[in-house]
Amino acid sequence: MRMKPWLLLMLLIWPWIEEGISKTPAFSLAESNCSYQCGKVMIPYPFGIGNAECAKDKNFLLKCNNGQPFLLQNIPVLGISLAQGTVTVSLQSASERNKKHTLTDKIFYGGFNLEGSPFMLSNSNKFIVLGCNVTAFITEGKELRSGCITFCNEDGNPDELGSCSGIGCCKTSIPNHLKSLNVSLFNLTFSDTSSFGLHMFLAARGTFNFSETNLSEHLNRTINSQVDLDWVVGEKTCKEAQANCGKNTVCSDSTNGPGYRCFCKPGFSGNPYRPNGCEDIDECSEPNIYQCEGICRNTVGNYSCRCPFGMHGEGKVACRGHHTATVFLGIGLSLGFLLALSGLFRLYLLVHEQNSIKLKRKFFKRNGGLLLEQQISSDKGKLEKIKNFTSEELEKATDHYNDNRILGQGGQGIVYKAMLPDGNLVAVKKSEMMDEGQIEHFVNEVVILSQINHRHVVKLLGCCLETEVPLLVYEYVSNGTLSDHIHAQLEEAPMKWADRFRIAKEVAGAIAYMHSAAAVPIYHRDVKSSNILLDEKYRAKLSDFGISRSVPTGKTHLTTSVQGTFGYLDPEYFQSYQCTAKSDVYSFGVVLVELLTGRRPISMVRSEDDMGLAAHFISSAKENHLLDVLDPQVVLEGEKEELLIVSNLALRCLKLNGRKRPTMKEVALKLENLKKPTKAPAC
Repeated sequence: MRMKPWLLLMLLIWPWIEEGISKTPAFSLAESNCSYQCGKVMIPYPFGIGNAECAKDKNFLLKCNNGQPFLLQNIPVLGISLAQGTVTVSLQSASERNKKHTLTDKIFYGGFNLEGSPFMLSNSNKFIVLGCNVTAFITEGKELRSGCITFCNEDGNPDELGSCSGIGCCKTSIPNHLKSLNVSLFNLTFSDTSSFGLHMFLAARGTFNFSETNLSEHLNRTINSQVDLDWVVGEKTCKEAQANCGKNTVCSDSTNGPGYRCFCKPGFSGNPYRPNGCEDIDECSEPNIYQCEGICRNTVGNYSCRCPFGMHGEGKVACRGHHTATVFLGIGLSLGFLLALSGLFRLYLLVHEQNSIKLKRKFFKRNGGLLLEQQISSDKGKLEKIKNFTSEELEKATDHYNDNRILGQGGQGIVYKAMLPDGNLVAVKKSEMMDEGQIEHFVNEVVILSQINHRHVVKLLGCCLETEVPLLVYEYVSNGTLSDHIHAQLEEAPMKWADRFRIAKEVAGAIAYMHSAAAVPIYHRDVKSSNILLDEKYRAKLSDFGISRSVPTGKTHLTTSVQGTFGYLDPEYFQSYQCTAKSDVYSFGVVLVELLTGRRPISMVRSEDDMGLAAHFISSAKENHLLDVLDPQVVLEGEKEELLIVSNLALRCLKLNGRKRPTMKEVALKLENLKKPTKAPAC
């Protein structure tokens, strides 16, 4: 939903308005005869301290103890923002000592629960885990909502301390509408002890920097972190409760659950929750905030600014003009001034152009441009196939990176839907700010995709490296991911077996091409259903090559850390750190089981031993219950013999010993030789 212009303007000028509020008399913040400050924390209405009449209701009544305000009796408050609708609080971390390969439920913050209050955890917070070799899931009942994985070396120590991206520390966003935080832990180590315990906590965006911490010291003490709570007034919509906002205000429905918040209209300041509401701002008395180069006149909710006599233009922006002088002196001075001005202007343009070139070179180098040139210098023809887009082209194509254009968000960036000037739809991947290790992922994806020309692999159209963050431009694939269609039930009826079988053949063919038909063998290393895109005709396109590797024929790739997705990871690769073509075969086997069963690769419903889909499928096969775990839609539409052949092929792909797995070329050939799945007519 597009933000209304007046609301955007109000958010832009609010920092100055809020600063002005802090300088106004106390009655504009709090109710009459009520304190408006506890220690260094300002307490604006609807919050209050002291008597119950000072706050809107008991939920907003704070306790002030020795200069420290407390929310809901025992939660320390660090700050309150009327503009953002947040309360910043201080919470202590939860800790846990690893146990051998078990699933543990952890109640966060001693049973911390916001149910029955107008507060909830803001989705701008990050969930952070410090520790080694553990998967932490944010759960709601038996449903997995979010999670992350940390890894360390065999001694239980992190290989390096850097950004919080999986080595000794991991972080993830939290979902909407959370009133409490429950975490399930799954230890990935196979030893009875662990060198480190675990710390889990929430942190407001920008308040925790792993690169400045020492992991050992943090794990031996409690961490106090800043956490943002969203708050609303009431449970009604603006339409139902407009009268509850003050004078000269506007009402906005909450985007994080029921309720609403109030804002002063543009040109007004004050507390929008008090009955008197907001008063007109005298913009002319605040020239440092409200620009005027001419004659300023205050109006209700606005101000006017007229340029002085002899000058013209928009006074709020800039006035232009000149002063008359004597004719003779004026001619000579004007000619000299114009010549000097012309020279200075040319010098300015030259300096500006050089600075722009230097800045673009700086971004190009920082975004891995030099590394990319080195990677593809052996074959310049590949570089010519990739179009170099300008930042202006892509900004216009994505409507200035509008949130409504977001197609998806992953570990390495955000993907936007974009329309080029010729009318073609494309997908633009905008990477996040990257450290040196992440730059290698980005450059690797460009090099890998430049080597691949296959109808079932997403096509790279171009890139832009001369911007603050690197940009990649792909062909647009319109029908979501395979995971969406299998698990999210995007369609009224489950996906047909014929479509599932065809998609399996297409993906197998694409991976087989990467392993054997490409100029240099390529290992994808993150084959999963969410990395398989579907076009309008349900044709598969393999995507996301950020952690792929080109490996000379007959070689393997030794890594310093395990990368991939939990549930799809090859157990042999997880233990040996050695990636081979058979690692992709295992991951494809998990996708094949997803297509057969319609189930997720990880489930909290199954027992600990069978928590993974692969293990559950293998176990069912050993107990001769294979057909019982297949999707009823698949059993209804497919022939038994045919389903057994595909199931046995999946079991071969899931062999723990990689040498016993088939090659992807063998897998693709096996699927291709099977007839198109159709139910035999009854005799």
